[in-house]
Amino acid sequence: MATSVVEPVKMPKVKADNKFIAGLNAVCISLAVFFGWMTIFAAIAGFTKKGWGVGIPLVGTILGANTDQMSIAFVAGFLSVLLAVAGLITARKITDVNAMKDSWKCVRNLFVVIAGIEVLKMLCLAIYSLLGIGEKSGVEQGYLWLNGFLSNTLAAIAAVGIVFIAHAIAQGKTQVLSIMRFVALGIAGVACILVFISTLIGFYGNKTSSFSSSSSSSSLDSWLELLK
Repeated sequence: MATSVVEPVKMPKVKADNKFIAGLNAVCISLAVFFGWMTIFAAIAGFTKKGWGVGIPLVGTILGANTDQMSIAFVAGFLSVLLAVAGLITARKITDVNAMKDSWKCVRNLFVVIAGIEVLKMLCLAIYSLLGIGEKSGVEQGYLWLNGFLSNTLAAIAAVGIVFIAHAIAQGKTQVLSIMRFVALGIAGVACILVFISTLIGFYGNKTSSFSSSSSSSSLDSWLELLK
């Protein structure tokens, strides 16, 4: 019997540590929910003609300020789906309850910080807006509240919601995790579909999209980018 002259490749069996799996699961599900939530509103803003734009924290920072909000939302939408699928897969591989609790405690603490930052941004924007009341200030109040304050409010709501969810899972409520893995996938799926449609409309629909506003180069826009 003839044998192959090329020896078969023997792949080493990799056994992932359950703490790593639990941590990966917690990060994937929480970020899928967060990015999916923000992407849904960014996509909705893309359908409007009211000068409304929703910034997505973290993703926007990575891609850079030169990337417009719709492009950021497009990336965030597909990223949320990938994270949700990873969370769905890894959830079934968790066998260590303590590892699960510790991972979600870390997620809870992380999103407490994120929520605090977003609330601080809201406070700064509110103070800035009040200082800029009056035509002489040159502050566009509608743009400031609709694009800046509202985006931060949505991010704060998402972060606070994840804090409560993470706290419940950290207390050992595994049924919450069982539900959240599918909720994350649902939110991510809706976000991905909406942002895809919104992007197509932006390309081939009416070219009065808020994301092509000529005021994007103003100093106010630059200041808002730092707060998103």
